[in-house]
Amino acid sequence: MRGYIKTPDQVHAIEDAFADGMPLRTVVRKFGVGSQTAQNIRDGQHPLQNEDNLYHRCPGCGGKVLMPCILCHVREVISQERSRDLLLKDMKDRRQEVDAEGWR
Repeated sequence: MRGYIKTPDQVHAIEDAFADGMPLRTVVRKFGVGSQTAQNIRDGQHPLQNEDNLYHRCPGCGGKVLMPCILCHVREVISQERSRDLLLKDMKDRRQEVDAEGWR
């Protein structure tokens, strides 16, 4: 079984080999990758090749997302709604206590 490409540096080394004119079969043998992987790198379609800085690690959930993280935003909104609902429920309970004692 052939080795998997683990770093962008390995991809760049294969890109350089293609830029120097090395044939596909030689790249496959030299770097120990599959022919489809080598073709993807040659054609610019390998996932590690197209690392753009659009995606970042979210400090809240740890996911690799487009910032701002929608998941963290939704969790924050839900948390605010829950705390607001608890506050309103607590206020309603107090009003009922006052009404029961006849303070109105």
